[in-house]
Amino acid sequence: MRKQRPIEWISDMSRVAAKFMPALGLIVAINSPIGAATEDIQPLESIRATAEAFVLEQIGQTSLDVEARAGRLDPRLRLAQCDQPLEAFNAAGSRLGGNASIGVRCDGSRPWKIYVPVRVSREVEVAVLAKSLPRGATLTEDSVRTQRMDTTTLTFGYYSDAGALKGQTLRRAAASGTVITPDLVAIPPMVRKGEQVTLIAQRQGIAIRAPGRAMVDAQIGDLIQVRNLSSERVVEGKVRGPGEVVVHAP
Repeated sequence: MRKQRPIEWISDMSRVAAKFMPALGLIVAINSPIGAATEDIQPLESIRATAEAFVLEQIGQTSLDVEARAGRLDPRLRLAQCDQPLEAFNAAGSRLGGNASIGVRCDGSRPWKIYVPVRVSREVEVAVLAKSLPRGATLTEDSVRTQRMDTTTLTFGYYSDAGALKGQTLRRAAASGTVITPDLVAIPPMVRKGEQVTLIAQRQGIAIRAPGRAMVDAQIGDLIQVRNLSSERVVEGKVRGPGEVVVHAP
C-alpha cells in the first residue's frame, strides 16, 4: 500500500470542507437571528416599573409611607420591544389597594398586553389598645397607644389620632394590641336615659325652661322623647347640648 502524498491529503480535506460547509453555514444562519432577537425583547423590569408608577400616580401617594411593588414575572416571557412608551391601565374591577391587577400594554407596531400583580402598602401610625379592657370601659390616654401598621389590611377602618379617642367607650371587650376601629368604640351619649334635662321652648324671643327626664340615650341633634316633670306630659325635642333639649312651642 502506497503512502498518500501531502498534496493528495490536502485535496481530500478540501473536498470534505466543500461537502460540510453548507451545513455549517445553515447552522450559523439559524443561530445568528436568535442572538439578535434578544435585543428586541421588552425588559421585564420596565413592565414592572410601569405598573408600579401607575398605581402610585392613581392613588396620589408619593410619600415614603406608600409602596407599590409589582409581582415577579415569568423570566421565560418574551414580549416584543415596544417602539412607543408603555401604557398602564387599571384592570376592570381591581381596586388600587392591597393586591391590585394592573394592565400594561404596548400600542406600537408589534402590540401586546399583559396583567401585572401589584402589592400596595401604606404604613402609618394606628391607634391600638395599650391594655386589655372590658366592655363599656372608657378610653383614656393610658389605655391607647399607636403602632405602625400597613393600613391596606385594615378593612374595617382605623384611627390615626389616639387623642381623639379619649372619653369614648368600648362596645365589647378587647385585648391589648387590638386595632381600634369605628365599630369598636362609641361616643358617650350627650344625654343619657333617665337623666334630668332642661326643656327649652322658644317663642317670640322668649325662652321658657322646664325640668324634664330623658327617656333614651341621645347625641347632639337627635330627636328624643322627654317627660316634662312639671306637667308629666311626654314631649319630643332635639338635643342641643349637654342636658339641653329644645322643644317646639305652639
